[in-house]
Amino acid sequence: MKDYDGETCYASLSNLPEKVGGVLITVAPEKTEKIVKEAKELGIDNIWIQQRSESEKAISYGKENGLNLIHHECILMYANPVGFPHSIHRTIWKIIGKLIK
Repeated sequence: MKDYDGETCYASLSNLPEKVGGVLITVAPEKTEKIVKEAKELGIDNIWIQQRSESEKAISYGKENGLNLIHHECILMYANPVGFPHSIHRTIWKIIGKLIK
């Protein structure tokens, strides 16, 4: 456990003091598969792998194990308030029906 800018940070999902419903992964791709596997072991089924954190092994593992996995998407496109250029991207995806609900 470490303190970063006044916030407590944990070295792994297993160290969290309470169960969480989902995980947003924003690490180097070579670390992603380990986190996805740990999430599965802990019963965390909702996983968002941020762009540039994806690894094919992690994505395959998630799909093979029935995880609710989002990848190749930027979380900032869904944040509110959404800023430029994410607002443009979100609008286009909404129009063409690709926006995740």
